[in-house]
Amino acid sequence: MNDSIKVGYYLVAFIDIVGQRDILRKMTSLPRDKNEEQYFITILQQSSEYVKELRRQFAEYYKSTSSNSSRLKGLPPERKKWYKERRSSITWYRGISDSYIITVPCFGDHRYGVHLDAVFSCLYGLAVLFLWALVKEKPFRGGIEIDLGTEISQQEVYGPVLLKSYELENKHFPCIFVGEGLTGHLDRLKTNCPNNIDGRHTQINIDNCSKLITTFKGNKMIDFMGEGVKSIPNAIVLPMIKDAYSYVLRAEEEFLKADNAHLKAYYEQLREYFEYRLPIWGLRAH
Repeated sequence: MNDSIKVGYYLVAFIDIVGQRDILRKMTSLPRDKNEEQYFITILQQSSEYVKELRRQFAEYYKSTSSNSSRLKGLPPERKKWYKERRSSITWYRGISDSYIITVPCFGDHRYGVHLDAVFSCLYGLAVLFLWALVKEKPFRGGIEIDLGTEISQQEVYGPVLLKSYELENKHFPCIFVGEGLTGHLDRLKTNCPNNIDGRHTQINIDNCSKLITTFKGNKMIDFMGEGVKSIPNAIVLPMIKDAYSYVLRAEEEFLKADNAHLKAYYEQLREYFEYRLPIWGLRAH
């Protein structure tokens, strides 16, 4: 193997906004008059602005976890500062049209608490972002995995981890699916945590990450309405859940009326997840 190629384990989250491609396919040729030109501009502005807004929202949700002091409990002040700075520097972002790729290296000096700090922030950020997108009535699909990869250009990872995260996303059911590599990584670290400050901090992050993952109808997914999210102060407010649930109900009904059994089945599963988790928030199904 070429010495310049370094292979290691990475976390990659791959998300894709539903429906954006259908919007862009409306642009079949250059505009022929002012009306068509304005139509094109409107399509581009609306679709691209949402893509940018979604990325900004994720960055805000990710950053907001720095205020959660419980994950840094027991660390001296200088160590807390180091973890916060390192976490932000090892999280990479890359946009490709209406897709968004988030990457965290999981090796080298990222081996213990610091990279799991970033993994937790990714899981949490995506959980809240998914609800936010449903409220906006522009959901996305996602896949998140840890596996082998190599950095082929600055902060761009290529390899099995990218393929597997894409395959998870490509299940089409609007959700964020979690791969076996991620859960296996958490299990291995839990077994091998050293008995020191970093190890104890890692254990806290392992537990917090695990609480953001569930298995529903045989699929591992981010538990965006589970106890793990609910335990974080100010993470999600009830109106957000109510609005998201209302959208899911409307979407299922619309696909039923349109005789689109394929998409109706997807939203039916999403509705069933909501109704499985609503009692946690003191809410009832309609």
